[in-house]
Amino acid sequence: MPVGDNRTAVTVAPLLSNDQRQQENVQQEQQHQHVQQKGITDETKTGGKEIATSTENNSVGEAGAADDDAVAAASTDTAASAGAADGDDVTPADPDGALTNGYGYTPPMPWFGMDIGGTLTKLVYFEPTDCESAADEDEETLKNIRKYLKSNFAYGDSGRRDDHLQMDNVRMGERSGTLHFIRFPSSEMTAFLELAKSKGMATMASTICATGGGANKFEDDFKKEVNLDLHKFDELDCLIRGIEHIEDQNYHECYYYLNPGDQKDYTTGTYDFSHPFPFLVVNIGSGVSMLAVDGPDSYRRVSGTSLGGGTFLGLCCLLTGCSSFEEAIALAAEGDNKNVDKLVRDIYGGDYNRFGLGGSLVASSFGNMNVESRRQKISREDLACATLVTITNNIGSIARMVADNHNIDRVVFVGNFLRVNPISMQLLAYAMDFWSKGQLSAIFLKHEVSNPCLHSFSCCPYDHAMRSVITPSSSHDNVMRSATTPYSSILSTWPCHLDTFLSIRSPML
Repeated sequence: MPVGDNRTAVTVAPLLSNDQRQQENVQQEQQHQHVQQKGITDETKTGGKEIATSTENNSVGEAGAADDDAVAAASTDTAASAGAADGDDVTPADPDGALTNGYGYTPPMPWFGMDIGGTLTKLVYFEPTDCESAADEDEETLKNIRKYLKSNFAYGDSGRRDDHLQMDNVRMGERSGTLHFIRFPSSEMTAFLELAKSKGMATMASTICATGGGANKFEDDFKKEVNLDLHKFDELDCLIRGIEHIEDQNYHECYYYLNPGDQKDYTTGTYDFSHPFPFLVVNIGSGVSMLAVDGPDSYRRVSGTSLGGGTFLGLCCLLTGCSSFEEAIALAAEGDNKNVDKLVRDIYGGDYNRFGLGGSLVASSFGNMNVESRRQKISREDLACATLVTITNNIGSIARMVADNHNIDRVVFVGNFLRVNPISMQLLAYAMDFWSKGQLSAIFLKHEVSNPCLHSFSCCPYDHAMRSVITPSSSHDNVMRSATTPYSSILSTWPCHLDTFLSIRSPML
């Protein structure tokens, strides 16, 4: 991604008011009656499951079929009348089984969401654990999918389930369950699609919510290989929404280093993110984007750099012969960048006291590699460590200057680059604290990678076809909140950042 500033403000549309919803309720009821008069709606049963079939799209766009446990035609009419009379936020399911723009309707299982990044793809799966899930087990394919996902930590050669990120007792609309987080290299998308096809995923859903650049890149592949449409959400919208929502999910999600000045102390504490605005988001993926978040409905992309996680991995592959991000990080953990970099003391013989520069600070990244005798002494580990420090220092320097320019004192670092990478997190915390003289706080998330997956799901209330998915709640428990409510910690190591989360049953299956 190119370096540069983009100061165009992006404002996310607010939720509809009660009056607006009432008006839409009336319009949808009229459409319902019109469809019934034309005799289009047809109820069929397939394998013990009722599937609503329709040849007509509704006014809100994305079509999905209603679960036979969710809404029957007669109760739909009753709910519509009651909702309109009470003036509440409940909107009925579409007569054809499609999701509509109210709350209280739960779409059929399975529920998935994807964040398809330039390097890594993150997938979130919701496993219902409430008593209602028994009805879902009627689907043999659905049962097999659950068993396969839960009984394995590895899928194929490169897919992995991060069980330490698992979230229990999470409420999604009317359902309670567990969130599972799975990842695989985006370069293995073909293998993933083959696996999805072999497990019958294409027979269970017509649409999967997705975010990230790969949602555009692989859209045709999903359609061609498994006949699935991608319901796409903007990556940066998902990122911001996900950060806000996950704070409500888990008070302990956000954390910081208690002693950032001590580069050997990795002790962390919970950061209270209940009153976050304004804050700066530094999203470190293949490249880096920096977003100034002014409020719950407004943010600006204020800077970025092409030197990100993709740069680190690419250089490490060239310099050390490693073949994966995990291997590169493992090498860096055993290396010493001081054997590669030129330090302040290498130039001044010690500290540069006039400007407060300690002798151990890096003056020139890879600066010692122009001397042959130094090159002969370095190891693969040293090169990996120096590469990691170089990329991290550059990101930290830009982030500090951007935060200072916009009068922001909280910087939230997220992205796949920080996965299994405590070295960079500690370096970023140290840099923010040192160069700001203690005025800047570096904040991290336990689910920094999964965040975008859950993000696209948190965007659902703003999409007319998906608005029924999220149920507002005022309690501080594991409830997916309305997107207008900030949450205290973000679910994103999945740069879960909390992002894309739902599949929609095809009405034509």
